[in-house]
Amino acid sequence: MYHRFSKSRSSGALSKDTLEKQFSYLKENFEVLSLSDAISQCESTNSLVFQKKPIVSLTIDDGYRDFYEICFPLLKKYQFPATFYVATDFVGQGIWLWHDKLKWIIDNSGDISESFVVEGREYNQEYWRDNKAKLWRELVSVMLRMSGDEIEDLLDRISFITKAQPCTSPVPEYSSVSWSELREMQDNGVSIGGHTKSHYSLGHLSEVEVKAQVTGCRDHLNQELGRQSRHFCFPNGQPADITELAKSEVQNAGFETAVAAYYDRNGINDRFSISRHGVGENWFGFLKSIWGIDRLGAQILDRNSKFDWGQV
Repeated sequence: MYHRFSKSRSSGALSKDTLEKQFSYLKENFEVLSLSDAISQCESTNSLVFQKKPIVSLTIDDGYRDFYEICFPLLKKYQFPATFYVATDFVGQGIWLWHDKLKWIIDNSGDISESFVVEGREYNQEYWRDNKAKLWRELVSVMLRMSGDEIEDLLDRISFITKAQPCTSPVPEYSSVSWSELREMQDNGVSIGGHTKSHYSLGHLSEVEVKAQVTGCRDHLNQELGRQSRHFCFPNGQPADITELAKSEVQNAGFETAVAAYYDRNGINDRFSISRHGVGENWFGFLKSIWGIDRLGAQILDRNSKFDWGQV
């Protein structure tokens, strides 16, 4: 599971050099398959008997343009398929992803003009000024449990009291891929999957809102990229975000599979909550994930590992 990429090492993004090192290692030691082919292979006991190398699939979330600029050229170089999950309202600079907008507001704010309360916690001027390094994490963890309207209302309020007014479209640091770039990638081995319309957690929306986020995403992909079998990725992707209602709507919308953002002992047993392993700059962590050590630990200890918003 990948998210952001950068030309050199930077916080929250995987560097080009590390990515290429990972791809080179995978090329020599693994069979890198599309998600559809990997699932098909794993579900067919007979095919695994003749599998010479372990299977790996590459998935990338969100829809940032740095995927097109940095990762896509390396996918072509190593002839790897991949699945790229996009929030369709974000594509083409349509909207900010809400957590990026929050980050921009915090980074570009001074003092707040008045205190505000979120889920019983007061944020006053002193705390806002002295704790900017952890404000984003604190607020994101709370906002993940909100509906889309509640998230947007809180962003508007924070923007107003901080006098930090973001542009309508994301600034370059948070820019999205375009539809023409998605069409190019789809023609060159990248499966374009759905990641809802607006990247809100489906676990905290009404039934009507969940359906609108899932089917609206599917319809937008079909309109821009043509009808074909596609995969889905749950925003945030933790157990609380993957309800039975959400899984049902994804399946009813015709998506082939859906992925989570954590791994547990279930692995790929549930097609609509497939475990994934996030990788970053740490080489040992990468090796543990791809060789199944983390998966083995989850099976033995009966636990899961959640995605950390501070990691890649």
